[in-house]
Amino acid sequence: MAPPPSFLPPLMMLLLLIISISSIQPVEAFSVIQRATTKPPTTNSKRCRISHSHRLRATPTNDSNIINDDDDDDDDSASSSKTEKKKGDSLRDATGIRPSLHPTTINCVAEALLLRSQFLLGKKQNKDGQEITIDTSDPQSEPLQIAITAAGIAMAAIDRRKAAAETDETTDEFPTEESQTISGRVVGVVMRMRELEDVLITRVNGAKWVGKYGEEESFGVLKKECQFADETNNVSDDNETSLETIEKQLAETIKINPLLRMNRAECLLALFLSTVEHPKLEMMGVDMPGGSKVDFIDSDQLEVLMGDADAQTTENSTHS
Repeated sequence: MAPPPSFLPPLMMLLLLIISISSIQPVEAFSVIQRATTKPPTTNSKRCRISHSHRLRATPTNDSNIINDDDDDDDDSASSSKTEKKKGDSLRDATGIRPSLHPTTINCVAEALLLRSQFLLGKKQNKDGQEITIDTSDPQSEPLQIAITAAGIAMAAIDRRKAAAETDETTDEFPTEESQTISGRVVGVVMRMRELEDVLITRVNGAKWVGKYGEEESFGVLKKECQFADETNNVSDDNETSLETIEKQLAETIKINPLLRMNRAECLLALFLSTVEHPKLEMMGVDMPGGSKVDFIDSDQLEVLMGDADAQTTENSTHS
């Protein structure tokens, strides 16, 4: 008998999400996430040992030596206990609240945006000489390869966190479930990048105050993107040329403007969580580590992204 949805492991939930939003087959999706989150087995560093006091009691000796050696063991235990308590955030350990996964995920999405910009500007290979496959609109890029690239970005961030945990006593590495969650979200956003960007521009255009006060860049979009989307949908050579020009300008801006790049990454993740992940998981009756709540965007921006009165009107007219 199959277990209820609430017992589905995070890896399976992420597979369901990825399969539902891309042309990747189930076996291929499993391979992507497994490769991005599987760690080599480690040996157990804890070893059983016979205490000095037991060894001393097994041989003739005086009582004072036994007492002194027991005291040494107590001191060693206390020192070891102090060392263990220092590792990681003691306050979070006490409350059981884990650090948010969103900052790491946002950084990964921002890195994917930068990589796509470099590709659009003519840099077709990475520093290792491998072909860049990150843009879902590129007909030469296979969906599976794009997913592998996205998972690789996530894994690199997870490895950096692990390395930091080895030298920083206030940092701990991501456990397997959290690593899978980060990888799944990064892959999910990258595989839906173009669709999420269309939704983002539609929502921003729907909130009149954004254009009025010139706040487009706080959402990570260009004013020209909004203006182009707001024009007639009549397709012509001029419109195609304008779109290419905007794409190039966007790529150049994302490359040189880290703040706009980060703002765009935040908005894309927020849209993914609210329109893809949360509805799917709610339907299945399960949760991801840390939850799917969008708590990294201020209230005014969140209203725009989620569709306030003005944005909802524009969205309805778009889909009618």
